[in-house]
Amino acid sequence: MRQQKVRASRPDANRHVRLAPLGSDPIPTTVAWDLWQGVAPQRPYKSGMYHPFNWRGWQDYGTGQLGDFGCHILDPVFKALELTSPLELTAEAPAMKPETWTDKATVKYLFPGTSRTAGETMKVTWYDAAGVRPPADALTSLPRSATLPGAGSVLIGEKGTLIIPHVAMPVLYLEGEETAAQYDVVDGVDHYVQWADACRGEDKTTSNFDYAGPLTETVLLGTVWIRFPGQTLKWDANKLAIPGFSQAERFLTKEYAKGWM
Repeated sequence: MRQQKVRASRPDANRHVRLAPLGSDPIPTTVAWDLWQGVAPQRPYKSGMYHPFNWRGWQDYGTGQLGDFGCHILDPVFKALELTSPLELTAEAPAMKPETWTDKATVKYLFPGTSRTAGETMKVTWYDAAGVRPPADALTSLPRSATLPGAGSVLIGEKGTLIIPHVAMPVLYLEGEETAAQYDVVDGVDHYVQWADACRGEDKTTSNFDYAGPLTETVLLGTVWIRFPGQTLKWDANKLAIPGFSQAERFLTKEYAKGWM
């Protein structure tokens, strides 16, 4: 593959949320609020503000749109191209809000090349925000009739372009024309059961730590980099360090709430 452009679009679940609300609401009997908050600083329960969905947009609880959707959208990219940890990143995003994540972000990754790619390095670009699309000059291999999905990825190769919607079958274009390519469909599995079976030593998960670790690392690095827009920073995966830019390293971990390790 020559290069890859990855785009994602997801409505901002916390667009109306900017600062922690005042006061508190009764905690539902079905929610163990202290346990639910986990390692995050404790705060009062507010109905519909954090649980069960909007937690994703709060810095204390979630990792924004990239952290929410990245592991889904980038999963076929990592698995198909056998990617590992990135070498460097550059991000563009609005200034961070006091407690919530940005409404949009673009993160450019540079990975080591693999046996599935051409060249010594591989470019992947992440776009998120409703209506955001890759620039037209990045999609010249697609006909004007091609439709990008609301969420998904586009692999731009030397011989063709593959559009992978998040919840539909891929569409392959060769020489600017859509093909009738057929794909083998793998039977789905219940990932909750698969995880439990793996814990008992009866199965192996399809997203075991050897694979999921570098993928999750990549996604979370993007959430660090959007705090420093315009900076092209290196990533040392062996040392878990950002050479020459120590001010970003404090975001690689967090101070856990008392009682958690």
